[in-house]
Amino acid sequence: MPTLAEQIGLARLKAVVARFYAQVRAHPRLAAPFARVHDWPEHLDHLSHFWWVSLGGARYLDYRYAVPAKHAAAGFTPALLDDWLALFAHTLAAELPPELAEPWLARAEKIGQSLRLMHELGHFAQAAPLPTATES
Repeated sequence: MPTLAEQIGLARLKAVVARFYAQVRAHPRLAAPFARVHDWPEHLDHLSHFWWVSLGGARYLDYRYAVPAKHAAAGFTPALLDDWLALFAHTLAAELPPELAEPWLARAEKIGQSLRLMHELGHFAQAAPLPTATES
């Protein structure tokens, strides 16, 4: 059986990611943490790859992800994660049929739970600052 990534398809996944982050950049609260990104095409490539791999697709980039550290350095809080997830749920529902949107959202919610727990345990406060030239 094909993975969720394969069912969605790389082109459609990239389109969803691009649409979502265009909305993030216009969002009244989410835009600020993402203002650190200076190379949006590269950032979108990394984000698309992250989701592709997270949904079961084969790696096609040689890139190491530091999800908690990046979110900590950008100043993410549980409230911002709630905003992010709500906007992501809305985008997925608008772009994909439920049988593809729902499992992708479930994966995002699990990642969000992990980030929230790390924040609550104080691990975000211990994250080293990251460079801002081409945040990913």
